[in-house]
Amino acid sequence: MTDRPLRAGLAACGGIADLTLDAAKISSDFDIVAIQDPNPEALARVGERSGGAKRHTDFEDLLADDVDFVILNSPNHLHLPQVRAAAAAGKHCLVQKPMATTVAEAEEMIEVAAAAGVKLGVTMFELSKPVNRQAREMVASGWMGDPILVQATCAHGIYLRDPLPDSDWRMDPEKVGGGAFIQLALHQVDLSTFLLDRDAVEAGALTARGKTAFADETTLATIRFAGGILGHFAASYATDLWRLTICGTRGRIRLSGDNVLVYGEKPFIGEVFDYDQPGREFLIPHDSLRFATDRVKHRYEVHAAFARWVRDDEPYVATGERGLADMKVVDAVHRSVEEGKCVTVS
Repeated sequence: MTDRPLRAGLAACGGIADLTLDAAKISSDFDIVAIQDPNPEALARVGERSGGAKRHTDFEDLLADDVDFVILNSPNHLHLPQVRAAAAAGKHCLVQKPMATTVAEAEEMIEVAAAAGVKLGVTMFELSKPVNRQAREMVASGWMGDPILVQATCAHGIYLRDPLPDSDWRMDPEKVGGGAFIQLALHQVDLSTFLLDRDAVEAGALTARGKTAFADETTLATIRFAGGILGHFAASYATDLWRLTICGTRGRIRLSGDNVLVYGEKPFIGEVFDYDQPGREFLIPHDSLRFATDRVKHRYEVHAAFARWVRDDEPYVATGERGLADMKVVDAVHRSVEEGKCVTVS
C-alpha cells in the first residue's frame, strides 16, 4: 500500500460529517476526496467545506470513485447493505457506531468483509481522546489498584427540547436498533471495555419513558465485566450529562466533558497530565490539558488510525469484531428488559 494519504469517500453528510472533515484537514494519513448524500442541501453544505471533494447523490457512484476506503456515516439500518456493496467493490469500510441494528447484521458485516478481503472498523470517538488513552494506562499500570466499579451516564435532551418528526429514522426502533441505550450508552460501554481491557459477561436493565416519544427513553443497565467488575450505565434522551468514573481499590478517575477528577494513593506521570498529589482529590480542567492533547491527538484520531490500519502500518482498536461485542451487550440489555432478569452476554 502506498505511503500517500489514503483517499476516503464519506457516505452521508449529517451527524459526524463535520468532525470527519476537520480530522482530514489536519491528517497526513487520509483525505476526503468524495462525498455522498441523497439530500442535495446536505451534500451542498458539506461540499462547501470539503475542499473540492467530488459530490455524489448515489452510494454506488461513491464506490465507483477512486477511493481506498469509505466512511459510512449513514443511518444504522443502512450499514449492512452498504458494507455488502462496498465489500463487493473492494473498498475497506469504517462504519459509524453502532455498526448495525442487530447482532445478526453485525455478524454478517464481518463475514462479507472477511470474504472480500477488506477491513472493517467502527468509528468510536472516545477511543481517539488522549485523556482516555492515559486513563487506560493508569488502569493497566495498577495505579488505582484493582478496578471494582464503573459508573457512567450518557444523556442528552436535544430531542426533548426539539422533538424529531415521526418520519425521522431515529424514531423507528427497527432502523436504529433500539433507542437511547444503543445510541448513547454504547459509547461508554465500549470505552469501559477499552479502559478495563475486560469483556462484558452479564447484564440486567430497566427502562422508563414519558418525557419524549422514544420507547427506550431512559435505560439503566448493570453490567458485569470479566473478573467481577460491575458497571452501572445510564442513558437518556430526557436530560443532559456525560460522565464516566472508574473506581479501584487504591484510586479513581472521573472523566467528564468539563474536567478530569483524580484520586489515588500514588503519583502518576502521564503523557497528558500528571497526578502529583497522592492522597488528595485533584481536579484537572480540560482547558489546562489542551496543549498536551493537541500535541498527541493526531496519534489516536480514529479516521487516521483506520487509514494506517488499511496500510498495514498499525493495528486498529475498534475493529468489526469489537463492534460486534458491543452489539452483544446491547442485545443482552434489551433481552434483560424484556425478560425481567439478568442475562448472559452472548
